[in-house]
Amino acid sequence: MTERARAAGPPRRTRLAGGAGLGLIGAAVAVMAVIALLGPSAAVPDVGGDGPPWSLRVAPADMLVLQLGWAAMIVGGLGLAVALWALRRGWRPRPGLLPAATVITVAVLALLPPAGSTDVLNYAVYGRIAALGGDPYVTAPMWLHEIGDPVGRYAPLAWRHAPTVYGPLATWAQLAASRLGGASMAGTIIVLKLAAGLAFLLSALMLDRLAGRDRERRIRVHLLWSLNPLMLWHVVLGAHIDGLGAVFLVAAILVLRRGGVLAGLVAGALLGAAAAVKAPFILAGAGLAWAARRSAGTFLAMLMGVAAALVGAYATQGPEALGNLMGKIGSHALADPWRVVTDAMGLGMEASTLEGQLALGAAFLIGVLLCRGLPPGPPGLDSVRPALAWCLCWLLTSPMQHPWYDALLFPLLALMPAGRLDGLLIARGVLASLIYLPGAAVIARPTPFTQWVAETYRPWVAPLAADLVILCVIGLGIAGAFRPGARAPGGEPAGR
Repeated sequence: MTERARAAGPPRRTRLAGGAGLGLIGAAVAVMAVIALLGPSAAVPDVGGDGPPWSLRVAPADMLVLQLGWAAMIVGGLGLAVALWALRRGWRPRPGLLPAATVITVAVLALLPPAGSTDVLNYAVYGRIAALGGDPYVTAPMWLHEIGDPVGRYAPLAWRHAPTVYGPLATWAQLAASRLGGASMAGTIIVLKLAAGLAFLLSALMLDRLAGRDRERRIRVHLLWSLNPLMLWHVVLGAHIDGLGAVFLVAAILVLRRGGVLAGLVAGALLGAAAAVKAPFILAGAGLAWAARRSAGTFLAMLMGVAAALVGAYATQGPEALGNLMGKIGSHALADPWRVVTDAMGLGMEASTLEGQLALGAAFLIGVLLCRGLPPGPPGLDSVRPALAWCLCWLLTSPMQHPWYDALLFPLLALMPAGRLDGLLIARGVLASLIYLPGAAVIARPTPFTQWVAETYRPWVAPLAADLVILCVIGLGIAGAFRPGARAPGGEPAGR
């Protein structure tokens, strides 16, 4: 962009696109708030109590909340893509607008009932088991339900026989929430939601600091994390524990930037804490190790920090903590990208083995291609580029994945220069999120639309779309097309 063009500002259509993108994001967030505010439904689990979290408890129709949820995800994803497109072409919102909007949005969503998932109810139940002196790695929620506990009565049916698989740090957070919330599901939920909102805001603050003084980079951070409708839905409104892992990961990147042995030790401990919330966060360690490689002292200190945090955390639990985690290997979820392949081959019990082989092969190929093909990361943050590469290769290919796992992805993507990955990963996040809607209950009265979702979208359309994203990433990586299409943080072409 020439000096004259910079002085004149972006074209009118670019400014309109930026405003439209923010408008669509705002509309999506408003719809999310409406879904939660309507109260218990097929999208919002009943947590009892008179509030907080507050809702109108009007018992909306199943189809209404399903349609609202689909609209929020699609419109929000479109708004995010449009705003990023305008940002790359020179659009800049008013200074302070995005941070202020973030604080207001998170505060509102944190005070409303959870929506789109019942996982936060599981957190409350596991915390209650621990608060009563039980071991959530051994004791299933059914025990709490059977003794008539006021929290256990709301335990989600699908998980009543499943002890926790979360890391020790997640369990401690759930225990603390239970003690603060008392013998009340609603009380525990509001503590968990406020904690999720606070963690989300802390991540946003640290990402803003990592972005430095460059205005474009800071806006990109707020679009891809702070006001990303997908993350607001899953991490803030849904209160998934992945947000806690994200805040430790971002803190580790921030600390390691200082350099030195002490920074390596603290960054390693923070990375270990993230993995002690959810194991996949350890994948970002590849990036931190790469950034620390030039100093043997920093590198060894980082390894010591990771080991101390993980060993120390798991040493406080019984062997079941690791056993339950290892038991997840070989599992698959609704968003499994290999479902179509194994179904087409008519495989039964052998499907998991083949899926694992396909996932490992594709993950390794994508990881290598991204490490070689992604544009250079932000100055002074050598850890971000390889961390994104290896986290993304797992997120794309794992048979066991959920859209809220992207809390591992979007902070890293937000720090990278703009590129062709942006649109692909936003589309992937929207398509995966739609699989899990409405999210709290099965729709009682099927309609042609819900039958299409159950019989066509979930088993065929969504997995094929996920396969297409994998093929696009592989194809673009082989063609070396990531680097030329990206721009460096200051707006100049990257890749040389």
